[in-house]
Amino acid sequence: MLEEVTPRVLRLCGVPGSDAQRLMAAVLHTGSGAILSHTTSASWWGVSGFRLNPIHAAIERNQHWEEDSPAVVHHATIIPEGERKTFNGLPVCSPALTIFQLAGTISPDRVARALDSAWSLRLLDGLIMSRLLEELAKPGRNGIRLIRELLKDRGEDWVPPASNVEHRFDEIMRRAGITTFRRQVNIGDEEFTGRVDFLDSELPLVVEVQSERFHTALSDKAKDAARRAAMEAQGLLVVEVWDFEIFHTPWLVVQRIKEARSRLLAAV
Repeated sequence: MLEEVTPRVLRLCGVPGSDAQRLMAAVLHTGSGAILSHTTSASWWGVSGFRLNPIHAAIERNQHWEEDSPAVVHHATIIPEGERKTFNGLPVCSPALTIFQLAGTISPDRVARALDSAWSLRLLDGLIMSRLLEELAKPGRNGIRLIRELLKDRGEDWVPPASNVEHRFDEIMRRAGITTFRRQVNIGDEEFTGRVDFLDSELPLVVEVQSERFHTALSDKAKDAARRAAMEAQGLLVVEVWDFEIFHTPWLVVQRIKEARSRLLAAV
């Protein structure tokens, strides 16, 4: 009736294998209190850019664990009780704690993308991350400084990228030292004009990211022209950048934005 999966875990014979079964076996073998963590946790929550393998599990240092575990075992000083979750039947670190774990083990760019992905999936937000930062901010803890910088750049009311193009534009601007753009902002006085892709928080500057796929037809051009005219009537300077430029000639995008900001600053 039973067969061995690991020396410490048995399963019912004839039950079809699955990722969930394999992950649970690794957690059970590791020891009581172990939960999925790091890249495995990120993948299980659906955060883009991560895979389940190799299996990673976390367990507190004061608990016993098996050294021959099929998982890569991370020994945590403490796993806050509120950050222990069950998702799709498996014990797993919360999305927020997962981001903190990743911040100490992978590149800053990948951590930033993971944070944005989890945020866009509504698995976490700025308030959740800030509260956990206060709890975990201990001297010498890996990744705390990086998380602090990422949250400072975004703020608690930050809106995550709606697309890879928006994320790429954000990245280009940060590297150019321009951090004043807010994403997906509603504009208009008495009458609602619409939601713009990016609005400068210091200058009356709007950046619209256009797609060659969706904004090259005559009807699209007419709508874009009317929308642009309405924004300009409100005193806004509108700069259009194209998705191809963002990915292939980012220096031209930076140059266009800097020239627009210089014109506005000179007019002040």
